[in-house]
Amino acid sequence: MEKLIKKAKAGDADAMEQIINKFNYFVIKYAAKYKIPSYELDDLVQHGFLSIIKAVYNYKSDSNNFTTYCNNSIINNFNALLKAQIKHYREVQNEDILDMQPYDFTLEDEVIAFDEAQKVVQAFNSLNETSKKIIKGVYFEDKSLKEVAATYDINYRKAIAIKKASLKKLKFILLTTNEHK
Repeated sequence: MEKLIKKAKAGDADAMEQIINKFNYFVIKYAAKYKIPSYELDDLVQHGFLSIIKAVYNYKSDSNNFTTYCNNSIINNFNALLKAQIKHYREVQNEDILDMQPYDFTLEDEVIAFDEAQKVVQAFNSLNETSKKIIKGVYFEDKSLKEVAATYDINYRKAIAIKKASLKKLKFILLTTNEHK
């Protein structure tokens, strides 16, 4: 391996390619573990290969085991890339955003919200008892549909159909009541 590294540092493209091929699977394995915004798997693999090239040029002969050095270099460079992207997304692009005053709800806002809530309650009350139990269990009690179906002794497939039909009915009612304003 030391001979290959010396050749690669001297500019031998074949030697560099052999070193890259030795770490090919390692790079792909680690690139697949990272989910970085705006980076596809191919981009990450290429970044890994660049890390290998960088490791070859930064490696001091006979100082360490090159395999360990290169593996650490690849992982550290992936982590640095991820850290840079996270920092980028945390930066505030417009500092005026920080000076915004909190919005105080007006009486009109409260009336509108109350009116919309009443429409939802009326639409919910128009459902039959089984539909109400399923919607209430899934959406208000945060239970799985399977749990709700078992609690009320309803076939799971039938519960799926009831939930789907109930949501469709609620959507229709809410859309038609909003159109009549």
